[in-house]
Amino acid sequence: MTRTPRLHWISILLGLLVLMCVVSFHAYASIRPEPVPVAGGHRELPDGTLALAFHGGPDPKWTPRTLERLDAAGIKATFFVTGAQVTRHPDVARRIVAEGHRIGIDGFRAEGDHTDPLNLAFAQAALADALGVHTRLVGAPAEVDSGDREYQDIGTLVRMSLRERGGVVRLHDDGSIGGDIARELARQPGYRFVLVDDGPPVEASVRERFTGAVTTWSQRNGGVVLVLFGTAIAIAALLGLLRTLMQLGLAHTDRRLRRESEPPPWFAPPVSVVVPAYNEALNIAATVRSIAGNNHVADVEVIVVDDGSTDGTADVAKELDLPGVTVIRQTNQGKPAALNAGVREAAHDVLVLVDGDTIFEPDTIGQLVQPFADNGVGAVSGNAKVGNRQGLLGRWQHLEYCAGSNLDRQILHALRCIPTVPGAVGAFRRAALTDVGGVSDDTLAEDTDLTMAVTRAGWRVAYRPEARAWTEAPASLHGLFRQRYRWSYGTFQAMWKHRGALVENGPMGRFGLLYLLAFHLLLPLLAPVMDLFVLYGFLVADAPLGLIVWAVFLLIQTASAGYALRLDGESLRPLWAYPLQQLVYRQLMYVVVIQSLITALHGTQLRWMSVRRTGRLTDAPGGTVHVT
Repeated sequence: MTRTPRLHWISILLGLLVLMCVVSFHAYASIRPEPVPVAGGHRELPDGTLALAFHGGPDPKWTPRTLERLDAAGIKATFFVTGAQVTRHPDVARRIVAEGHRIGIDGFRAEGDHTDPLNLAFAQAALADALGVHTRLVGAPAEVDSGDREYQDIGTLVRMSLRERGGVVRLHDDGSIGGDIARELARQPGYRFVLVDDGPPVEASVRERFTGAVTTWSQRNGGVVLVLFGTAIAIAALLGLLRTLMQLGLAHTDRRLRRESEPPPWFAPPVSVVVPAYNEALNIAATVRSIAGNNHVADVEVIVVDDGSTDGTADVAKELDLPGVTVIRQTNQGKPAALNAGVREAAHDVLVLVDGDTIFEPDTIGQLVQPFADNGVGAVSGNAKVGNRQGLLGRWQHLEYCAGSNLDRQILHALRCIPTVPGAVGAFRRAALTDVGGVSDDTLAEDTDLTMAVTRAGWRVAYRPEARAWTEAPASLHGLFRQRYRWSYGTFQAMWKHRGALVENGPMGRFGLLYLLAFHLLLPLLAPVMDLFVLYGFLVADAPLGLIVWAVFLLIQTASAGYALRLDGESLRPLWAYPLQQLVYRQLMYVVVIQSLITALHGTQLRWMSVRRTGRLTDAPGGTVHVT
């Protein structure tokens, strides 16, 4: 067994950083700023000597024409290119050099922005990638402006270029007129043409070529990444909307049908409650007392299976000396083995499986077994609630249970494909457990694995929201991450194990696995893209629309959470913490899912990660429960 691999954190953060850098550089390269004015002056060239300096290219249409006219006139010129254009049209830049012309840099995005060191570095990187060189020519040293930005008459432009007897003539490489001016200048008697600088460019270093390759790839493919971002956001938004519609429709319909259906006679079979426990000394007494104190009218036996605890869990349970409570000790073999041991010792055919940190309400068992009146029901999920809701983290988990897990179960109950009977409060028919060979230890989510197996065996899984049980949620972010990481990883294991359900004509394949795939894998994977895009639009691309879309998405989710609280009979007061939950807590859950998936893809095995208990459930029935 290995520890939680920190390499996966590095993989996630590095991937996000690379994506943000790529799209940010693409946006940077796509924005063309206003040209920076270049100081004028004269280069000390002998009288009658001209150096033609073309700026702003290379252009795929006009630069080849200019090169043709220069070749026809027998003139060599200097082209001060921009890095972004070199990246877009490297073949034109290579042709400039191949035909004997000199190449320099005029900036990265537009003429004159070589005065910025960052732009200069990006422009040199573009040359390194396209030509494998590093130029020493940065901007024209001094120029005679040809006036080709202001005038179109060739005669006027020639006179403007020759108003001094020599020097560097500034031309622009974005139209045919520059080549025409050069051709006419070549016809003027008494002038000879030279390059701005006779020194050839130097070969680029390996580091410069690598930097050039990275920036070039970012500029060329950043648009593709943005398209993928947009597609991911659209899919995430559609999934979020679909889930909301399902919540508003199926969950409400399921509740309405429950209310309208004629209540059957109260079903009261004898029940065996199996409590697997490992180092639960702080909670086990309160758990066993709450079970033994249930008002179920039939016989209830309680079997506590101590799975090699080192904190005296079994001793605490035995010292209670409650009637109908049996304590079994075994060496540490894991939760599935403890559950199977308890089931073997159980006397009854209706088996309630409950974690060692759960508090039952007085009528929980009676409510939980009601669906077993239908002989086709093989398992029943109860309504797990967070008992320690104090503090912001507790409220966030309370909202997650109500607006996530419990609402999901109502939806999936309507579709008859509940994938998980939670370990905190669930019941199974012995015949269903026998059909699937008991509780398997193939995954870290034995409850999900078992529930899927029961459904695939032909049994129906029901949800009984009236069967409430209170559980202790992690009290720290570290504990929360460990727990959710195990749950998420185990769920992926169970989905993979039961992938064969997709080709079976059953509800788990038609709805259950697809629901988990869409809303527990794809949505958490894609939703962070929306957050990244909001940051990108706000900080880089000056695109506030992303923030508006995100705000609407948050509003819909908050309304859905409020609806879930009302369905679960809960107060709406904790809803104030929901927007903050989406800003902080949701990001942690995204990381959990992403890292769980990376762990699965890496093939890394995880050990069981227990959660540190406090033994304090302040919102459980009867107020604070504290066991010492």
